[in-house]
Amino acid sequence: MKKPGKPHSVWMLIILAVPVWSPLDARADPLETIHEPSGAFAITFKGNRFVLYPFGAVQKDNVWDKPGWTRTGEKPIDVCWERLADSPEVFRAAVRDAVVKSWQRYGMVSFQGWGQCQDLEFGIRIGISADASGTVSLGQRLTNVQNGMMLRVDYATNTKCKNRVEFCVRAVAVHEFGHALGLAHEQNRKYSPNEATDWCRDTYKSGDFPDLNITVYDPQSIMNYCNKDWNNHGLLSEKDIEAVRRLYGSRT
Repeated sequence: MKKPGKPHSVWMLIILAVPVWSPLDARADPLETIHEPSGAFAITFKGNRFVLYPFGAVQKDNVWDKPGWTRTGEKPIDVCWERLADSPEVFRAAVRDAVVKSWQRYGMVSFQGWGQCQDLEFGIRIGISADASGTVSLGQRLTNVQNGMMLRVDYATNTKCKNRVEFCVRAVAVHEFGHALGLAHEQNRKYSPNEATDWCRDTYKSGDFPDLNITVYDPQSIMNYCNKDWNNHGLLSEKDIEAVRRLYGSRT
């Protein structure tokens, strides 16, 4: 896993501060990287100083990219359900609405389809679980993977959710679709400025680990198990919003 702050990670940014230079040219010349207190990166290149503004913890190779996509254009990603009969329509509607009002609201990514999966369905395939939610990988590695995302439909035995099922369905959906966009768990970062969270990060390290860590630790992220508010009340943090905008373009 690449360590955060290494110069070669910088070239994988989707948006850089202007002026922009070629990555090939950049590799041929020495760089001086300075960590800004704000979490941004300042780079001195050929005598010029550039500031790169950060976004969240991702696996850069798993960020969705398709032929024909442009920086400012819409980026459609297909979504389907393995078996419609496994979940009530109101559940599926809540999941879709939560995703549309979060990631899709701020980023130029649109989740489309939402019907029954077909044999050669490409995109995110959602299965239903009785007791757990999760994804088998991150971002575009989920494409056409049967049960690549699992969503819990029954919260009857969950003491925190049994009396607010729709809230939990929505909050979990937003979290899991963050993984579907390539975002890793925030607590999986190797470095954090807050030692008070060390016990939590060590306890809840799980899933895939980010290899693009060029932002400050975000305690409010919906992707952070150490957030004092479970799944950030189902809402994106400011840095979550910044992440989807920088990865897929800004809608608003």
